[in-house]
Amino acid sequence: MHHMTLMQEGPINTLALNRDCNKVVVTGRNVFKVCEIKDTGFVERDNIRTGKNSNLNFSCNDASWNPVDEQWLATAATNGAVVLWNIQKSIKLKQETVYNDHKRTVNKVTFHGSEQNMLLSGSQDGTMKYFDIRMKAAVMTFVSNAESVRDVQFNPYQCFSFAAVSENGTVQLWDLRRQDRSEKQFTAHSGPVFACDWHPENKSWLATAGRDKAVKVWDLGYRPVLEYTVTTMASVGRIKWRPQRMHHIASCALVIDSVIHVWDVRRPYIPHASFNDHKDITTGIAWRGSPDVLLSTSKDSYLIQHVIADAERPMEKANPICVTYNSKGSLTLAAVDKNSKKSKILTLPRKSKSESEDYPAVRCSIYVFENEKPTPAQVFRDCARHYWLQTTTGKSLGEICDHNAVVASNAGRIQIATIWRVVKLLFGFSGLELTSTSAVASVGSNRPTTVSREESEPGDSGIKDASTRPSTRHQSGNVSFPNQQATQQSETLVNGSGSNNSNSAPTSNSNERGVSDTSGGVSEEAESEVEDIDSQVMLSHIASGSHFNTSDFFFGDAEADVLNDFNGTSDSVQGRKISGDTDQQQQQQQQQSNQMDWILPSEAFQLRHEIKDRSPPPEHFPSRCFAGTRIEAQMVEVEDTTSALLCLPGSSSSLGTTCWSGVSNAVEMVYHMAEDGDVQTAVSLILVLGDRIRHMLNESAVEHWILAYIDSLSRCRLWNTAALVVKLSQCESVQLRFDVYPTHCNLCSRALQRRGWLCDSCKTITNTCSLCHLVVRGLYVWCRGCSHGGHLLHIREWFSRNSACPTGCGHVCEFD
Repeated sequence: MHHMTLMQEGPINTLALNRDCNKVVVTGRNVFKVCEIKDTGFVERDNIRTGKNSNLNFSCNDASWNPVDEQWLATAATNGAVVLWNIQKSIKLKQETVYNDHKRTVNKVTFHGSEQNMLLSGSQDGTMKYFDIRMKAAVMTFVSNAESVRDVQFNPYQCFSFAAVSENGTVQLWDLRRQDRSEKQFTAHSGPVFACDWHPENKSWLATAGRDKAVKVWDLGYRPVLEYTVTTMASVGRIKWRPQRMHHIASCALVIDSVIHVWDVRRPYIPHASFNDHKDITTGIAWRGSPDVLLSTSKDSYLIQHVIADAERPMEKANPICVTYNSKGSLTLAAVDKNSKKSKILTLPRKSKSESEDYPAVRCSIYVFENEKPTPAQVFRDCARHYWLQTTTGKSLGEICDHNAVVASNAGRIQIATIWRVVKLLFGFSGLELTSTSAVASVGSNRPTTVSREESEPGDSGIKDASTRPSTRHQSGNVSFPNQQATQQSETLVNGSGSNNSNSAPTSNSNERGVSDTSGGVSEEAESEVEDIDSQVMLSHIASGSHFNTSDFFFGDAEADVLNDFNGTSDSVQGRKISGDTDQQQQQQQQQSNQMDWILPSEAFQLRHEIKDRSPPPEHFPSRCFAGTRIEAQMVEVEDTTSALLCLPGSSSSLGTTCWSGVSNAVEMVYHMAEDGDVQTAVSLILVLGDRIRHMLNESAVEHWILAYIDSLSRCRLWNTAALVVKLSQCESVQLRFDVYPTHCNLCSRALQRRGWLCDSCKTITNTCSLCHLVVRGLYVWCRGCSHGGHLLHIREWFSRNSACPTGCGHVCEFD
């Protein structure tokens, strides 16, 4: 046996072999020949399509050679005729009988395997005709109730049974003795079925092929059972079981693919062998009585004999490496061990050689890589178990956010942990903890304080003496407020026109500190000395915890209260001594400070006003002009064009701007997490923040997110967490849906309709204890998984030592 080809005048639609497999007939629209198969090649014996009487009866879709009497040949014509040919006639016209019983094109004809006079046909008109070739018309008609019948095959093991496949995807089994209805009918494919073939060895196996790109093997014993499914690249048009091979079947595609594949149905994804000699669609295949030789025809006009030894083996070209992973994230790798050698170890006697050993033996090594990191499902469970979702437990919002951030961080969700910290910054600030109203310097006041040299040393928290300086960092840059001039006139300072207090530092020290005169002039030495003292005072304030900067921003609900507390706080600091203030002056200063606009300057230092009256050049003045003259400093008010963005929270800006709020950012975070698929974080934020952001969210969207989260919790069997989410959801529809949980009978597993202790289906009492078998008249504990339960004390004692259900149903119950 070797590879052979024969080219015809036109495309070939089908082929048929005789009983001895030494002759083949090829038919097509313009081809109808009988060829003899020899070892040297194909030899043409008869060309039936000759003469002047050629018509549509010679244009064939299918052909069948009588396996008992070789002189008879039947063809299915495109004009709806079934033609019977006697090829042993000596005359050129070998046509014997024409059956015109079908109304449309005939798709298939087949002879019975043992009865020479029985002929069956299937047509596009949805009927099947049974012919006795000794008669001139059809004997029986079988209606399939389908649009068309694509293939019919006699059962080789039952004389009166045949199978038919239709374009509606069904397979029908008929009995010739009963034509009113089929014996069995089942849906085999999701689309049209184009071919079927009975197994030559297994009596109950039937193979089908269709447009759904699958070859299926059915066991038609008691009821149709799908045994194997082979997935192909294209719709399958023809199939043939391989002789002497239990699990091998050949197939060819109806469109696109021109390769003939031989499949092992136990390995449905890689063909056992492939023939790619045809250049166009393969139209017919037939095994030449041997498992090693296959004949095929194609639209490329070639008749080819294939030898299995010359076939390509896709398995040899396949990558012998496979990777898979399980639900826990562990990875398993199977790879070829090329360096391994066959060890000489005594083994059991091997089985006899079978067709499965045609595949090359490969020695593989399996590697398992376990995943140490938690899977997404485990992260979801951990976060759901440990999240805090309510503030009614005595925990503040800041503590809840910190706890949830730690839980998310431990679970490896760094981004979610950051979100919880941001939520704390936006909503978790509840105000400053002020130990004493005298422990914080006044905010916005320009009152100078006196500081003694002894108490300005590092480590001292008290300040007893003072030098002239504003009390805040921004006010040290000559920033004048509307009440600054009145405040300075009412203060008793160490300056050129005043005298020191009796408790103040020595006079020499005060002179060294460079104080200003009544006109406001300050020397350079005094400025540098004051800056040194300022830095010491600032350090002592920070160390004592009494330092507060008016440039700090506050976030939270109590920001306005904090600033109001500062506005009402006395200007004196604990440990500081301020002299010369009367009660009336203090009241005036407090009223003025309450009316001030807390607006930060746009510059660290005020811009110098424009000098309109410019002085003449220095040479016009005598040199003594500057010797004893002191120029008085003038205070000029400059309009402040401060941006509204620099307004302190809680202040009443002259521009009328409102305070910045973080609610919009929180709402945006919730929608972002929901769109990203993280309903756990979205719902947790909604439940924790509550009414702070609830009014800005879409209620229908919130309800959808909560239901999705509850469903995920139920799948993970986190019933307690799901119940808590329902309780905190504030959605009536959600709470009404989960207020009632259905109970089931522990015997028939059907839902209890009218009563919770009596099943209407099996008429049994359901509230009996699984341990003592008595009716429970008090608190009844039951498992939602298996519906078994009993007395609380009995169930608690059982699950303290066991984990499975006490009834022996096999369910692993969880008792908390």
